[in-house]
Amino acid sequence: MRIGVTSQNKLKVNAVRKAYSAVVDLVEVEGYTADSGVGEQPVNEQTLTGARNRISDVNTKIDGLDRIVSIESGIFKEGKQWLDKAVVIIYNPQSGEEHIEYSESVVFPNEFIEKARQIGFDTMTVGQVMAESGHVSDQKDPHLSISGISRQVYLENTILKLVKEIE
Repeated sequence: MRIGVTSQNKLKVNAVRKAYSAVVDLVEVEGYTADSGVGEQPVNEQTLTGARNRISDVNTKIDGLDRIVSIESGIFKEGKQWLDKAVVIIYNPQSGEEHIEYSESVVFPNEFIEKARQIGFDTMTVGQVMAESGHVSDQKDPHLSISGISRQVYLENTILKLVKEIE
């Protein structure tokens, strides 16, 4: 099975490889550069839009894929809290079917959301702001500092759940 990931981010590619390898015997996983069409920090519904845009971009550029997996992390306002979670879409280019799942979320402190918003979500992520302030050690994986669990684990669990349902 040939799987394209809509990112070259090692964390995302490794999460897809690990999840698929647990269920499917022969997998070839490759990450591709893909345009999300949304800002650096997707907010609410922009997250799903960005994931779908990435699928469309890869689908038009790369032939012969059995599945395209898109992972877009975003922040979501729920009540008075801001939650960071990822949307995962597994797309079948042959049938046009898409399967969507959201990861478990991590609460991001409001002060960092506001600081990133002031700078501009088009160019700044909340993870960058938290890393620059010393609140987290890795801007690409703030989850590890906040919850003690790596973002990759959150992604692997979400992808694995979807793969078990559809493959």
